[in-house]
Amino acid sequence: MRLARAVDGMEPMRNDGTPPGEEGGEDNIFAKELATPPGRWVRRGTWIGIVLMVLLGVFLWLQGGENRALNAMSPSQRQALFQETRDEFQELCLLPDGGTTRFPKRCAQHADFLVRFPECDDACKQEAQPFLKRPTR
Repeated sequence: MRLARAVDGMEPMRNDGTPPGEEGGEDNIFAKELATPPGRWVRRGTWIGIVLMVLLGVFLWLQGGENRALNAMSPSQRQALFQETRDEFQELCLLPDGGTTRFPKRCAQHADFLVRFPECDDACKQEAQPFLKRPTR
């Protein structure tokens, strides 16, 4: 076998991928560098970004769940729920002597829920206002 290669004048292909006798000129297709595939961390970062965006979308969608549920109710059901919630709010949170309630968190939740109803008029909003969370800096 060695004799045949020596006779033909051919050299075996080298380990660096270039054919024998050529040093990687412009016309040598073996010498052209291929574009490197995206790194492992780039792919992971892309997937993590996609997952985070989906989670953010689900979170935002769930935040509006109470409003969607209220809007999906029939007017008579919504009116009954509103009246029941308002009565409970007035019993727990609006004390006749104007004192403070023993259930501030529960009253804040009731107030927040009450103002979501379209049936909550100006009087309802004024009752709920002291219990609503105020934005802070």
